[in-house]
Amino acid sequence: VSAVLASVVTTVSSPPHIILIVADDLGWNDVSWHNPLVQTPHLEALARSGVQLEQSYVLPLCTPTRSALLSGRYPFTIGRQHLVIWPLSPSGLDPDLTILPQTLKS
Repeated sequence: VSAVLASVVTTVSSPPHIILIVADDLGWNDVSWHNPLVQTPHLEALARSGVQLEQSYVLPLCTPTRSALLSGRYPFTIGRQHLVIWPLSPSGLDPDLTILPQTLKS
């Protein structure tokens, strides 16, 4: 993601519009650009006009997947490979870890 963002930022004078869609339990064949029997015209329009990341690895829980997406690191390298972070939990990502919004801002 960072390599793609770096090339977009250097070639465009205004900040890019970035939409990340993280969908739980969405299979490869559950979208119209892979399966003509499924109707997802709005998602397909977004996908066709943007960058499709289709060879990503995710874990079966939301916390490891979101941690990897935000940090650009494998969840096991930041201690987020096993459990879900529940609301009001006293744990989270390491505050010294640079995450995607910080990278985009800089």
